[in-house]
Amino acid sequence: MSAAQMLARLAAASQKLDEAKAKTVAAAQDLEEARSLVAGALEGVAAGQLRGIIDAYRQALGQAAQGGEPAKHQVQQTMARVQALGN
Repeated sequence: MSAAQMLARLAAASQKLDEAKAKTVAAAQDLEEARSLVAGALEGVAAGQLRGIIDAYRQALGQAAQGGEPAKHQVQQTMARVQALGN
């Protein structure tokens, strides 16, 4: 595989990581909306328990969004190495 082909694939991988992060952030926003709807519809213990579950889910999505950063950084470093070797 040529350096140009590697760079093209790595650039596509980088784009996919960006897309995954954007989708994860959007999903976390949807969960916030769901939490607000639950709070408006339910009161007391039932609302508290369900909001807690939604909050845990939202927290997990937040961690997943942050988890993509090391992968993105590694892809960028690899692209720089491939460019350096190709020159």
